[in-house]
Amino acid sequence: MSDQDDWEFAGPDDAKTETRAAVVYLLRGATGRARGDIVQEIIAGVCGLTGAAFQENADNQNGPASPVRP
Repeated sequence: MSDQDDWEFAGPDDAKTETRAAVVYLLRGATGRARGDIVQEIIAGVCGLTGAAFQENADNQNGPASPVRP
């Protein structure tokens, strides 16, 4: 899986499938503390992406930001 900013998914189910496959790949073979560290990095990355989406959406609107949904 390549590192891209613009993913083109067929829909929400396709996005979920790709995300699940990426998480499984990242956690493969990891145990204990290493697995926990990887999970924390994944969570931080997702929070960073959603925060950027919220900010971008707020910058493009006059009202309060609403969540960007796939």
